[in-house]
Amino acid sequence: MPRIHFFKPSAAPVPAELDLPTVTASDLKNNFGEVSAMAQKGALAITRHQRAEFVLLSVTQYKELQQARTAPLEALTSQFDALVAKMNTPAARQGVTKLFKAGPAALGRSAGKSAQAHGR
Repeated sequence: MPRIHFFKPSAAPVPAELDLPTVTASDLKNNFGEVSAMAQKGALAITRHQRAEFVLLSVTQYKELQQARTAPLEALTSQFDALVAKMNTPAARQGVTKLFKAGPAALGRSAGKSAQAHGR
């Protein structure tokens, strides 16, 4: 049976936020079946030379982490797409054309109006 160790928050090489049962790399190698069964129940930190080097977790746990990571990205992607669609309207194109043709005085007046509108 592999030895299961728990990190103590005071142990210098171990991050305090890593609150996982640990298994040495040697125990993982020598008792893979038992260690993998333990990993099905929850993530395990794999240590070498008393330092956490890897985290072993089940495919289900990995998929959950990936989904949690990609959900915000998908939300940002749709917000970005909406902004791009807004910028690609004929009125927006005319505004950009007008902006690039404007001289310094017109740009100054526009900046002043914008500052007043936004209470600056």
